[in-house]
Amino acid sequence: MLKFLSDVMYPETHDWSFFESLLVSLVAILIVFIILLIIILCVSGIQKIFFSEKKNKNESVSKEPKKEVSQPAKVVKNTEIKDEDMMVAALIATIDYANETKKDVRLVSIKQIG
Repeated sequence: MLKFLSDVMYPETHDWSFFESLLVSLVAILIVFIILLIIILCVSGIQKIFFSEKKNKNESVSKEPKKEVSQPAKVVKNTEIKDEDMMVAALIATIDYANETKKDVRLVSIKQIG
């Protein structure tokens, strides 16, 4: 066992064949994937334990049915957004309106003033 460890730690003293090198590489890759799988399982377990309880509490508190957002009756042709400032203004206005009404919103049309 110690001889093998010394061969691994000091590879210049050992002539590695292609298959020995391939075996060591595959074992190392397998170890990495096993560790990643363990991390994924731990994180998903923690997520189910801590975050599913909060979601269930929120669902039990609000028992009123969710209202569906109705689509507009007619489709309004959007004005073309000409620059970044116009895009930023539209996004900020949409986000602000969504925060005020606490509903899902959709930007239907935009008009440039001035």
